[in-house]
Amino acid sequence: MFQKFGLTFFLLACFVFSADMTATLSNGAAVVLHDNGRWEYYNNNSKVRDIRESAIPEDVKLVVTVEYEGLEKLKKDMRMRMEADFATEEEIKDSLRTLPKGGIVHFCAPTKQIHKGDAARMFTYTIWVGKKQVYQDTFSESTAVASETAGVSDLLSVPLYAGIKGEKISARVSEKTGKRSIDFEIK
Repeated sequence: MFQKFGLTFFLLACFVFSADMTATLSNGAAVVLHDNGRWEYYNNNSKVRDIRESAIPEDVKLVVTVEYEGLEKLKKDMRMRMEADFATEEEIKDSLRTLPKGGIVHFCAPTKQIHKGDAARMFTYTIWVGKKQVYQDTFSESTAVASETAGVSDLLSVPLYAGIKGEKISARVSEKTGKRSIDFEIK
């Protein structure tokens, strides 16, 4: 079963967090949020950083999706590829035994949003099966590779070698600094 989960993960350039920022209330009014927890209505204060989505520069946004390929889909795809290459049944069965029992988790992003030359943009990828953390590592987005889907690149693909057996799989992508992250519930 091929499942795709997507959430928008906005990575912002490093800002000074002690600075005040603005936000928009549900009634449309702009307010200033102070770092000490106070707030007040916005009155065109030039020292305030605007945090509305429209104020975030396009070059620092990154849309991250998580795709999960279960063992059954992997087996089906492997069998089809090998049959197309006229492999024997014994060769096919040997290859099927090498597949990760828990499937593969792919962290993806639109290719146009990836900064290949910027090795400083680092993300930490974490995966849990049930309550047990099974994977965590940090990579630069410059290591992304083109996926089978046009316009999409795989930031990272993680094989899960342990059987899942109905347990929940969840994942997190966070900036190197750990100040911004997004969680995914995969299965």
